[in-house]
Amino acid sequence: MNLTDLLKSVKIDSSCHNQFKTELDKIDIKKIAYHSKEVDADTLFVCIKGYQTDGHNYARHAASQGATVIIVEQFIEGLDVLQLKVSDSREALAVLSSNFFDHPSKSMSIFGVTATNGKTTITYMTEEIFKAYQLKSGLIGTILVKLNKEIEMSRLTTPESYDLQQYFANMRDHEITHVSMEVSSSALALKRVYHADFDVVAFMNISPEHIKLHESFDTYFNAKASLIRNASKTSTAILNIDEPLLIPLEKETEAQVVTFGIENKSGTITVSDIRFSAGIPTFIVTIQKPFNTLSGKRIEATSFDLELSVPGYHSIYNALTALVVGLVNDIPIENVQRGIKNFRGVERRFQILYDKEFKVIDDLLLNQNNIDSCMETISHLDYNELHLVHAIRGSNGPAHSTEIAESLTKWFHKMKIARIILTTAPSHVNKNDEVTEEELAAFLKVMHQNKIEVTFFKELEDTLRFGVEQLNVEDILLISGAHSMDQGAKKTLEFLKEIYPQVNHEKIDQVLKNKIIGVDPFKVAEKILNFNSGILNQSNV
Repeated sequence: MNLTDLLKSVKIDSSCHNQFKTELDKIDIKKIAYHSKEVDADTLFVCIKGYQTDGHNYARHAASQGATVIIVEQFIEGLDVLQLKVSDSREALAVLSSNFFDHPSKSMSIFGVTATNGKTTITYMTEEIFKAYQLKSGLIGTILVKLNKEIEMSRLTTPESYDLQQYFANMRDHEITHVSMEVSSSALALKRVYHADFDVVAFMNISPEHIKLHESFDTYFNAKASLIRNASKTSTAILNIDEPLLIPLEKETEAQVVTFGIENKSGTITVSDIRFSAGIPTFIVTIQKPFNTLSGKRIEATSFDLELSVPGYHSIYNALTALVVGLVNDIPIENVQRGIKNFRGVERRFQILYDKEFKVIDDLLLNQNNIDSCMETISHLDYNELHLVHAIRGSNGPAHSTEIAESLTKWFHKMKIARIILTTAPSHVNKNDEVTEEELAAFLKVMHQNKIEVTFFKELEDTLRFGVEQLNVEDILLISGAHSMDQGAKKTLEFLKEIYPQVNHEKIDQVLKNKIIGVDPFKVAEKILNFNSGILNQSNV
């Protein structure tokens, strides 16, 4: 691509030619890279600053590999390659990438959702609505990137801007029309979605889970809020007004705003007559105020039933978000209803792994809201005793361990829990995510202060085996924790078959067959061949 065309809308502060003085429109760029190992001949290399490294340190290596143009935030002396200086190289990378792939996000209807909890579930549920209307859809998120029936495991919740634009281009080339994607606070702060053309955006909830990545809660909130504040006039913004902090954003965006609440009845949409059957909600949706679809059609005030297939009060919020996305994309109500009903859940998000003689449930329990949602959902289920296996999350500090322990303690005395079965699972995390002695001590201190029995095993396998051995008929086993529990479902189900030969092996094998999280990456490719339903992890048994 001609460098002049590539640089459109990029704010160049100044340039440094040194010995290289070819006119910009004579330079042909065949590739963009932000990792020097990806550089070939005729590459434009962008020096971006990360949390642990600075791309400027790799500029010389990039030049030696064939980079002909380097984007910098400060000039590098003695580098005999054209340098173009910008004030924000991450922003420049986003614009360059969009230009390079010819603005692919403009070719599709793109929905982006930000939240502390629920992003993954909402995108999967929205995709089910797109499928119910027989649309060719894509998905970008924490677990995977999905292009119709092809999948790729994710490295980031929201990809770096170049990778994101490349995904969009690939989707456009495969005639994908609708995309659902998770938008993390770090992605917003680091300009990964800058120059992405969102048609629908949503901000659902916020709690102080990821402040570590930001300077303060205010910085964290403002990063997420930028998705709404920067939405275009032609787009629609969705807000959950049961979250008080989100209410002012309605007046801080040029987008059409659609609000909803369960407790706050003043929004565009509200619900009533909520009923639970085995923890699964059904309710009446009332559109109180008309709003427009993306094509300009008017959705008038009306009421209709909505039935879910996943449990939990929090699932109502997820469903309302997906509902609005469907409606503003001109999808008829009956197709939206069917898509939401078809949604069976996401791996490690209150995933029911087994549901016969007893239940086995897998959830993350990463923060207070996550814990509250999970326990509230279990409270609607019939069971004799709850056995809780938890893997402590490392690298987040003793304060985080204390917060999780206190949140669990609040529910411990409300639920029928005998003890907490605990592990640090060092063999299942990398060095950076190992649980420190201080983090473990902080968790145990809260348990001791509240006179809660803890059975501790260092390794994950021993912990899960003990948890499975505690099961009696009508009990629930809840396995929880962050990355260290990613292989927990597979190991738990294998123990289930070993310890209780009478369990339904066929159902368990089906869940194991469909798993992605915790599976050897080389085996994931095999699963693509069986990817007929669009979502691999829907098998609730």
